[in-house]
Amino acid sequence: MNTKADPFVAHGYGNSEPWLDLVNSEHWDGFGKFTDMLDNPDWVNSFMHHWESRIPLQDPFPQLEFLSLRALIRTLLEKAASGKKLRLEQLTPLNEWMKVPVKPQLKEDQNGLRISFQIVQSGWYTILTKIAYSFARCLIDPGQRRLRICQNQGCRWTFIDRSKGNVRRWCNTATCGNRERVRKARAAEKH
Repeated sequence: MNTKADPFVAHGYGNSEPWLDLVNSEHWDGFGKFTDMLDNPDWVNSFMHHWESRIPLQDPFPQLEFLSLRALIRTLLEKAASGKKLRLEQLTPLNEWMKVPVKPQLKEDQNGLRISFQIVQSGWYTILTKIAYSFARCLIDPGQRRLRICQNQGCRWTFIDRSKGNVRRWCNTATCGNRERVRKARAAEKH
């Protein structure tokens, strides 16, 4: 796949979790210009391909459901990123997205045997369930304390802070971090 023509790879998606890519599909360019990547079929196809999800050909893309899950995750993320503890009743809608029939299977990996749960149904709802589940896994301690939203108001990219001190403020220090430093320096010069 040509990365220059692929809007998914070209904009830095696919580095961490499917839920992050869904939330960041509300794409802000760092200067406040907004693009909804869910409106771009090439982006959606790349998203599905990258996260190894088969596109259900028999059903059209359920954009409203993707928008709904994205809005829910963004709301929960904003609360978590602000340092507020999420209460169980706030997580009820997320639990609803994950309420699907599964069958347990014994599997083997490099650490030995483990039980995995295979979703019984298929289709778009299964893909949405997997996205919701990927977010739920990140809420488990200490994950919730590592969820961040870029402090560049023109960006708002979400990310998981994997820094040792858990102090990262920007999605990228070379772009958003540098823009903030330049803004502060210019403001200081005016005074």
